[in-house]
Amino acid sequence: MPLISKVGREHFRVKTLLIFISAVLWIGIALHLFPVWWMFITSIKPGYEVFKFPPSLWPKEPTLICYKLFISLRYGGWYAIQHPIYVYLKNSCIITFITMAIQIPVTSFFAYAISKLYSAKWNRLLFLYAIGTLMIPGALSLIPMFLLIHHFPFPTKHIPNIPFTSQRFPYIDFFDTYWAVILPACFSPFNFLLFKGFFDGIPDEIINAARLDGASEIGIFGRIILPLSKPVFAVTAYFTFSAAWNNFLWPFMVIQTNKLMPLSVILYKFQDILTTAEASLYTSTDPQAKRLIMSGIGYNGLMAISIIESIPVFIMFIIFREYLMTGIKLRGFK
Repeated sequence: MPLISKVGREHFRVKTLLIFISAVLWIGIALHLFPVWWMFITSIKPGYEVFKFPPSLWPKEPTLICYKLFISLRYGGWYAIQHPIYVYLKNSCIITFITMAIQIPVTSFFAYAISKLYSAKWNRLLFLYAIGTLMIPGALSLIPMFLLIHHFPFPTKHIPNIPFTSQRFPYIDFFDTYWAVILPACFSPFNFLLFKGFFDGIPDEIINAARLDGASEIGIFGRIILPLSKPVFAVTAYFTFSAAWNNFLWPFMVIQTNKLMPLSVILYKFQDILTTAEASLYTSTDPQAKRLIMSGIGYNGLMAISIIESIPVFIMFIIFREYLMTGIKLRGFK
């Protein structure tokens, strides 16, 4: 049902107001889409045309050289991109989808247990414990997590000895592996709030009826809770994907092998190289740098990597757009 009826729209003041509102909205859409357009046209410009002034809204000689070279050729040493882009794209996919495969079940099971299984006393305590991590700044937990990844399960600089012996406790070093990025993301307190708020709205009578019929808790979750909770699972899947895919700081700290780096880290390295080496780019004696220069890759390549990185997020938004546009209403404390 429209906010203003057709009869009301014929009024001059109402029509003028609607035209003004529509114009403002279209201007807002244009301002939001212009950076995306500029990123695209820069990625298909040749190197000499990127810095041409005044800039053009469409390249005079469009080229796909950046996309072709990033897919087919390798650069080493000075350029810091030692493998084709699809290698780093694969790393991002592995980290993201394994994170989703672990985080969503763990978070949803925990939220279901607190919402439907525990008594009111334990429910409150476990709930406060789960959301307590939201009160800790992310920067404050970097050092403990870094030590924990190095000496799992001990978040210390040195491994303690077994009591009354000179032997150290066994530990696992996840540093410079995919698991160093995946394990700290196995639980999300924000997604926990989404799940619990949704599960609290499911009537207990349905679950109790299934229990009377002899269904197990796993069976209830899989056959009743899961079909009823498709919206919240879709939303948390998108949030988890976006957070894992765009994660930069933590992978930058714990992954040192170039072949294992995700695309977000490579994007930063590429940008850092272009920024710090711009003055000496054309005088470098590095053969890899000369090869890069002759290929015509510079800030147009940076935009090409940015587009490649943003495409999966856009695809996920298209897949889950119906649930994202509808939104999820979170229930507060009773």
